[in-house]
Amino acid sequence: MVSNKTKARLGVKATVAVARHPALRRATMRAGVPTAKVVVKRQMRDQTARIGAAARTAGSIVANYGPMAAEALGLVEAPKPKRRAPAFAAGVVTGVGASYVLRRQRS
Repeated sequence: MVSNKTKARLGVKATVAVARHPALRRATMRAGVPTAKVVVKRQMRDQTARIGAAARTAGSIVANYGPMAAEALGLVEAPKPKRRAPAFAAGVVTGVGASYVLRRQRS
């Protein structure tokens, strides 16, 4: 195993060599970019998973409670109450008529 002092010494020598030779500098930049991309992608994958879960939770909360909150804050008007009595009466009449017809057929 290489000691930390030796690693530092080799790092300094490599840096000086790259600084002095333009061709070597271009080669290391080309090799270094894909490696850096892999490292960044790996780090971002973990963060994206956490952010994605939080975004899904926030989105569902907004979808469920957003209209109620907007109405409570006065940003939108409350919907007008619907007239349900005519529909209810029609349903009752239809149900009574259907039961009358069904009973009459049995007799």
